[in-house]
Amino acid sequence: MAGTGAYGRPPAKAPAVAGAKKVWIVSCGQSAIGCQTGAEAAKKAAEAVGWSAQICDGKLNAGGAFAGCVRQGIAARVNAIVTEAIDCVAVKEPLGEARAAKITTINFWGFDCDTGESATGEKLFTESVVPSEKYRTNEAYQQAIGAARAEWVKARSGGAANVIELHFTGTNIGAALHEGFQLGMKGCASCEVETVEVTHQSFGNTRQIIESALLKNPQANWVAVPLDSLVLAGAGQAVAGSPRRADVKLIGGEGLPPNLGLIRQNQGQSAAIGQPIDWYGWAAIDTLIRAFAGEPPAPSGLGFQIIDSEVNLPGSGPYRAPVDFMSAYRRAWGL
Repeated sequence: MAGTGAYGRPPAKAPAVAGAKKVWIVSCGQSAIGCQTGAEAAKKAAEAVGWSAQICDGKLNAGGAFAGCVRQGIAARVNAIVTEAIDCVAVKEPLGEARAAKITTINFWGFDCDTGESATGEKLFTESVVPSEKYRTNEAYQQAIGAARAEWVKARSGGAANVIELHFTGTNIGAALHEGFQLGMKGCASCEVETVEVTHQSFGNTRQIIESALLKNPQANWVAVPLDSLVLAGAGQAVAGSPRRADVKLIGGEGLPPNLGLIRQNQGQSAAIGQPIDWYGWAAIDTLIRAFAGEPPAPSGLGFQIIDSEVNLPGSGPYRAPVDFMSAYRRAWGL
């Protein structure tokens, strides 16, 4: 099916779990549902193996909160710091301080300094989660999701789409999703793609950016948005309030609960690429178990699925992966 990345399963075995560890989890921002979901999943998994775990709110890096949270963990003399959707470049100095303090650092849903658009060639996290056997880095995983978004547009339009793509610039995840989407749209002879940009600074102007693009391109009938938070920040409202609402379809990001509500009610979003962010959080703790034992990360089995009114849309609640990954990890950890 267009827009699907096959799921695997979590690793069947893991080394013995180290005892009595303190884990500090840096959320990308507890006000954002996706960040909250991943951070709380990592905390639940850490506590499942008997470790103490605490979440520090990265507040979407307002006032340099990412670095501040990492340094709070160092000051608390924790054994490990797990960061969620935070790129190495944003916490480069604190990561060096954590290394000097012999604190293990794990990255999930973010980019180490040796990957992504801002790569410096230097790996600073102790380890990063390996999403799957096929997608060995978060960069590869996000590129595949970007391509899946393009495949859905091509499939649902019959290969004749006039698309406005929103590119989240200045971010590694935005660059990877954009690259994947552009590659996915190649070879579609009857498709046109206009790219408009949004940054952290213009995030609050997302609605105006999409409204302006729709006015300038009255032939556009598809809108591709890389992250569900950008849909909620105004892209969905722009489509729902458009005079051409009936003709314009929008595909968003992760399949967060509010966005699934928009799809169910046909209120400015038509589809998403469902990603199990909670699975990513459990995978971070599995990666940490292995790092404490001196072993490399194991592929996590992550996949993704298209969600629209025809496929994979739950009647209520959030998107759930079609694999009982929590039970699988518990078995691997000997619980």
